[in-house]
Amino acid sequence: MGLFDQVLGAIADPKRQASTSKMTQILGSAKQIAQQNNADSGTMQQAMSVIGGYVRSSLKEKRQTQGDEAASALIEQGAANGAAVIPQLFNSAQLTEMISAVTQKTSLNTNQVQGILPMVVPLVMQFLNSGNAKQGMPAADGNPILTAFLDADGDGDVDMGDMLGMAGKFM
Repeated sequence: MGLFDQVLGAIADPKRQASTSKMTQILGSAKQIAQQNNADSGTMQQAMSVIGGYVRSSLKEKRQTQGDEAASALIEQGAANGAAVIPQLFNSAQLTEMISAVTQKTSLNTNQVQGILPMVVPLVMQFLNSGNAKQGMPAADGNPILTAFLDADGDGDVDMGDMLGMAGKFM
């Protein structure tokens, strides 16, 4: 199942943190970030795609080297305070590379990208965290949204910007 299907499944599952209101809040925050930075929704979608790709790579590496629990803990921490996990996700070379990639793919300049990162990374983490079980609920299958985001089958079809675009149309 694709990422969008996993999100819909998590929204429908009362044991998961996902809900239509939570997804609407994430989408609203993304729109607000775009407006604050004089960017249209397409530009923000492209920026989130690039940033999401870097988050994905970092989380995959974290999961491979430290296990699922470490990746999940980082997501939970990032959902609460995303800006604080940026140094845990990216070293300075990765940050520079990501900022450059976003500026090349969008009309945003370096200062704008540096300004939106502490706001966008928490949104990505909140989105991923929505697949976790609610407090006190059993979650035998882990976080299906995280699993789909990390694209366990390796076909490379996961894109955070596309996901937010589809969710925006659905919501």
